[in-house]
Formats: sequence, structure tokens, C-alpha cells
Amino acid sequence: MRLVLFSIAVLLFVQCSKADLRVAMADVSISSWEESASVEYINNDTTTRYDMSIVLHTNSRFDFSDMELEVTMTSPDAIRHTERIALSCNSEQEAKASDGGDIEIPYRRDVKLSAKGTYQFSLRPLKPITGVEAAGINFQQQ
Repeated sequence: MRLVLFSIAVLLFVQCSKADLRVAMADVSISSWEESASVEYINNDTTTRYDMSIVLHTNSRFDFSDMELEVTMTSPDAIRHTERIALSCNSEQEAKASDGGDIEIPYRRDVKLSAKGTYQFSLRPLKPITGVEAAGINFQQQ
């Protein structure tokens, strides 16, 4: 039930937010995040630049300050890029996560999506992570 309410809240947030803020989220296993979380982003503007952040919706069981993720991006023309990244939470983010809520960790800056169409992103932790209910990416227009 909590995941359903969270999903509805994310949908409302994305639809009601400013035009320059776009968040794509996917639910993950509430017991332990081990599998890929896949999200899509529809790009209609090939000139805009974005700052991208990893967004995690956490609960009180979240206890990681450092984590490694494998991020795979597939462009509309089927070009695939996979990278492993190390993410760290600062003390403010850790405190927010321990109470349950959303934390946002910078991922990429000044990104230009050069093709129109649907970009697919897959986020997979290299080790299981407890306390994450949903994962995704925030696309913030510059």
C-alpha cells in the first residue's frame, strides 16, 4: 500500500512540478534492492542540457553512506553505455534517509541528450541495499 501511495505521489509531483524538473522513478524490492530499476525518459529537445541526479526513496532501514551502482543508458537509436559509479551520501542526506524520504545524489552534470525519443536507464546496485523502496533519476534542466 505504501508503495502504491508513493507511486501516486511521484506521478502527481512530476505532473504538477515546474516544467524544468523531471523525475523518472521505479519501485524496487522493499526487502532488499538487488535487481535493476528501469526508468524511461522521453526527450523532445536536443539542445537542452541537464544535470542528472540519482534519486532514492528510502525508509528507516536505509543504512548506506556509500554504494556502487551499475548505470546503463540506452539511447533511442539503440546505443548502449554502461558504467559503474560510486555514490556517497553526505551527513544531511543520511539523516534524511534514516527518517525515510527521498535523497538525491548528483550523478552527471551538463548532459546533452542528442537524439529525440525514449532513453532507457537501468540502475543496479553491485551489492544488495536495504531500505530503498524506489530508485530513479532527476533530469534538471539547466
